[in-house]
Amino acid sequence: MDEERRERIRYYAFAAFVGVLLLLNFTDIFKTVFGIDTAAIITLLAGYKTFNNSVQALLEKRISADLALCIAVIAALSVGEYLAAAEAMFIILVGEGLESYAAGRTEAAIQRFVQQLPRVARLLRDGEETEVEAASLAPGDMILVRAGERIAADGVIDTGASSIDESSITGESLPRDKQPGDEVFSGTLNGNGLLRVRVSRAGSDTTLARVIALVQEAKQRQSPVERRADRYAKYFLPALLLSGALTFYFTRDWLRTVAVLIVACPCALILATPVAMVAAIGGLARRGILVRGGNVLEQAAKVDTVVFDKTGTVTEGQFEIVKVLPLSCTEDELIALAAAAERGSDHVLARVITAEAASRNLAVPDAEDASVLPGRGAQCRVGGSIIRAGNAAFLSENGVHHAEHLLEEADRMGATAVLVAEGGRLCGAILLRDRVRGGVREAIAAFDGLEISHVVMLTGDRRRAAEAIAREIGIPNVEAELLPEQKLDRVRQLAAQARVVAMVGDGINDAPALAAASVGIAVSGASDITAEAADVVYLPRSLEKLPIFFKVSKAAVNTAWQNIFLFAGLVNAVAVVLCATGKLGPMGAAFTHQVSSLCVMLNSLRLLRIERSGPSRWSALLAKSPLPALWERLRESAGSVGWPDILEHAIARRRQIVWAAAALAALNGVYMIGPEETGIIVRFGRKVPPNSEPGLHYKLPWPIERLVRTQPHRVRVVEIGFRSVSAAADAEPASYEWNVQHRAGRFQRKPEEALMLTGDQNLIELNAVIHYRLVRPEDFLFRQMDGDSTVRAAAESVVQSIATSTPLDAILTVGRQAIEQRAHTELQKRLDKYQTGIAVLRVKLEDVHPSLEVVDAFRDVSGAFEEKNRLVNEAEGYRNEQVALARGNGQARLRNAEAYTLGRKNRAEGDASRFILAEQAYRGSPGPTETRLYLEGIEQVLPGKRKMIIDSGKGRRHLLLMEDGVEVPQPGLPAIIQTPVPSRPREESE
Repeated sequence: MDEERRERIRYYAFAAFVGVLLLLNFTDIFKTVFGIDTAAIITLLAGYKTFNNSVQALLEKRISADLALCIAVIAALSVGEYLAAAEAMFIILVGEGLESYAAGRTEAAIQRFVQQLPRVARLLRDGEETEVEAASLAPGDMILVRAGERIAADGVIDTGASSIDESSITGESLPRDKQPGDEVFSGTLNGNGLLRVRVSRAGSDTTLARVIALVQEAKQRQSPVERRADRYAKYFLPALLLSGALTFYFTRDWLRTVAVLIVACPCALILATPVAMVAAIGGLARRGILVRGGNVLEQAAKVDTVVFDKTGTVTEGQFEIVKVLPLSCTEDELIALAAAAERGSDHVLARVITAEAASRNLAVPDAEDASVLPGRGAQCRVGGSIIRAGNAAFLSENGVHHAEHLLEEADRMGATAVLVAEGGRLCGAILLRDRVRGGVREAIAAFDGLEISHVVMLTGDRRRAAEAIAREIGIPNVEAELLPEQKLDRVRQLAAQARVVAMVGDGINDAPALAAASVGIAVSGASDITAEAADVVYLPRSLEKLPIFFKVSKAAVNTAWQNIFLFAGLVNAVAVVLCATGKLGPMGAAFTHQVSSLCVMLNSLRLLRIERSGPSRWSALLAKSPLPALWERLRESAGSVGWPDILEHAIARRRQIVWAAAALAALNGVYMIGPEETGIIVRFGRKVPPNSEPGLHYKLPWPIERLVRTQPHRVRVVEIGFRSVSAAADAEPASYEWNVQHRAGRFQRKPEEALMLTGDQNLIELNAVIHYRLVRPEDFLFRQMDGDSTVRAAAESVVQSIATSTPLDAILTVGRQAIEQRAHTELQKRLDKYQTGIAVLRVKLEDVHPSLEVVDAFRDVSGAFEEKNRLVNEAEGYRNEQVALARGNGQARLRNAEAYTLGRKNRAEGDASRFILAEQAYRGSPGPTETRLYLEGIEQVLPGKRKMIIDSGKGRRHLLLMEDGVEVPQPGLPAIIQTPVPSRPREESE
């Protein structure tokens, strides 16, 4: 893990820590520390970097967006809105983390390139293989690359052939077939075959290293749009302060003012362009289009004129024969004569002609006295005749004339004519032309929809050849026979006409024009000088992705302006109004502010996804395939030629047919094992060790030896109790309910496997899945008739034996994991005993339930158990209630009895005390006491009655009526005792 990644992880961990503290403060779980609000501490922790950056900017006499945010946060702290200040700083942390993620997506493209480069290489020295550091390789070294390995350096294949995956360099998903002499690049994947590669560039000079350097350089350059956004941000601080001042002036509300200051921070504006440009550069890099910076994207968005070089740009720089014009012989004879003359030449046209003769399997005559005449042609002696192949001047010097019509045809097709003569007789001409690069027609056709109205070809080649190529690919404007300085002048003239020019080239002669153009594009195979002069390095071999570059450039600039006007402008303006009117508080303002920044980043991340252009790779592959044309020719031949003619033709060519059959039989022994495969050779029914590893191999032709392919590392699945089948589009989805059988869908029941008896004699249906792989493929293939059936039978037996010893409740609930572990162990032991060569990875129980035939009975039993449990629960509740009630009543009665006892005891003690006091009073004053006792007794006997007391000494002379008890008599009168009675009409008694 590199230091930058560690720093990013530490940043994410710090942001998470701050977020947890903020959440604890918000929920009042952890509110204060030593009496200080934790939100204020969070503000200082999370905003340390922001405060520091703003102070540094002020010391450098700069106004930054951090300063505006700091002002808003300080205002929030000053009015006691600690939580709003902490939230603003925390969301800034989150925003920076998301920005880092957006840039990290592009950085991932660079890291993807870096990871493609192997650390070690297999160096061949004196026939011995040695592992060395890839960085120690030097041009001229010979390295060995096996199938499935990545190539450690740029080079040329010396021996071997393979399909090379170059997607990490060119973005092309289809591997390219490579032969000896073809160039290969560092970091590309060798699909199959053993290669010996002669190193041409190593270390920092490799294609992959230059790709990494170019992408990293692109990150360092800013576009004019980005610089304008920076300038706009400088005006935001005065506008921010003015908006806050106006809000406070009209509302006198500090909270509204703080909310306005928070929401008006220009963070979204600062992020608007860089994120869009970084995302676009990263998306293009993933397609093999490397852009040096955002300024290139802005210029490319304005391009209305595209200038193409011809050789190596719209063409591949490789000649091919486009037409053969024989005069006095057949095409094959003409090519054979030319190949005999050109055999000793190293000229590019000579190599194409000799290769064509070899591809046609022509018998090239033996040549004598072969000689090469530079600038004119080649000649040799065959038999008694001199064979000459070259240009018209060479043949005219040797008395061969009348080739004008052949030269006119060559000029019409834009081809180069190689004239062939035998002695003084003109035999014909072979027309050769540079092969048109794939996708160029589609790219030029797509320019119309990108507002690119002017397409020009500038080339140093002959005019007729250039015009022929231009007509074929659809370029209307051609200027030919130009020197590099003249190309530069044409580009400057187009720029002087107020055109924005993009120059596409590959050669050193294109470098000045590339540098002068608004956008210089170096295509695949460009020289180092050309790549340095270009703003864009286009790695794919086909030009069909070139319009994507211009499309993404326009999208990047449009996205940047969308971010500026929509999210940084409109959203913040609406939020300022809401904050000023009190609809949005400080916390809502902080959230809205960061939502606008998040929308900027999410809107820009769309540029990482680049749609495919042009036909799919399968349709392109089918269009290039010769199979449809071959099939059509066979059909026409079968319809026009009768079967007797075919038989006669076959007899006449029986020797060729025998040789062809022998060649096919020999070629039948060549086979290739893929990266995930293992090949097993069977000779007359017996296995021949060792197993074939991935790569190219040979075996004896069938029926002597037979190849059996297998994939030992593939995880295989065996299902017990069901089968997964393909379902029609309108099939009913599968049901897994107990009361409904599994219906149509991908699930097909196998009750003969699923029905099992549990340890407590219950019938269940159990479905299971077994995952396994092969550890000894030969045992799996040859020691049994059907490996999957063996695994299924063994697994079914093991699962049934475990089920019969396990109760139903354990299978349905908590015992599933133990059953799976036990089944895994026992199944592995059984398969090892059978020598199946299998390693069981997992046994997984799927759907387990009672059998559908006993579901009703199971439900009845389950209902009875539930009813029983319900009644038991009710009885337990009633018992608990009555017991508690009885205990309460008993306690109440006990307390009443104790109270009664205490009352009776206290009353008795009171009566006794009263009696004792009365007795003591009687002894002291017998008369009054007796009278008092007598009166109290009368009162108790006759309660509620009026009573009259007669003084016994005075007789009837004094009558006293008792009203409210005994009254104190007046001096000289006897005492009268009066008891209280209810108010009634007075009654007198004598």
